[in-house]
Amino acid sequence: MKPLFGLRAHDFGTFPPQELAARIASSGATCVQLALAKAFPGGHLMPAEFGDAGLAEIRTAFAANGISVAVIGCYIDTVALDESAREFSFKRFEAHIDAAAALGCNVIGTETGSPMPYLEQPDGRDIAFRIALQGLHRLVKAAEQKGIRVGVEAVAEYHALSTIEHIRIMIEEFNSPALGIIFDPVNLIPLVGVADMDAFLDECFATFGERIVAIHAKDYQMVPSEKGLVKLGDLPVGTTGVMDWVGVFKRLIAAGKHQVPILLEDTSPAHAVDSFAYLQRAWDQAVKELEV
Repeated sequence: MKPLFGLRAHDFGTFPPQELAARIASSGATCVQLALAKAFPGGHLMPAEFGDAGLAEIRTAFAANGISVAVIGCYIDTVALDESAREFSFKRFEAHIDAAAALGCNVIGTETGSPMPYLEQPDGRDIAFRIALQGLHRLVKAAEQKGIRVGVEAVAEYHALSTIEHIRIMIEEFNSPALGIIFDPVNLIPLVGVADMDAFLDECFATFGERIVAIHAKDYQMVPSEKGLVKLGDLPVGTTGVMDWVGVFKRLIAAGKHQVPILLEDTSPAHAVDSFAYLQRAWDQAVKELEV
């Protein structure tokens, strides 16, 4: 049972496809989350700007280096106050849905954007959440037509979709096979941390385990502040973080999701090899504990 380890392509810089793919392959990654606008020169927001030949070149370059595109990153602000900006974001995401087949990928990933502009209103956080759901439902319906899955990532506190309960509501309301969850456990942990990591992970997997289409792997610490211990996130895995990756992997394997891509975040080329080695040890330990 071999894990599928990968990373965000743009964490290795912005280069032409063949050069970027070769750099990533040297880390040992076998898949990527690919944000077209960030990974390649030109900053093209729309896939059509690459042309059919350009998209084919990207797919061929990565395949030649033993790398698949596991997730296409098209992270948009689904709750922007400017409705024209929001509409452009939705059309951009829909264009990525249309281009997914050309890249050999069936998952498009996004977060939801900040609720901060709404917080001056009564129930502003809930308003932002509901606006996010409206936009995401549109994207999921578009994805259904193409056999694509929208991978939605929740971020505690800072985004419109911010809690396990939010994810539960979204799954129930959409009731669509085209909705997937990108599970970043560090992002979903609140600033105050969690009192019981096992209980937190159990709730996550009970709520959306079967919907997980990708895992984002990074780490965090709890550090002193004037308000007590607070989360310091976005640390490379394998440093001095406290995320229970053995616990994540045990539940992932038990849920029959052992082929879900596990993608490093916030990891430079200098740290990637060590981070993969750390995750492999955690994976091996998870398998061992499940066999006991």
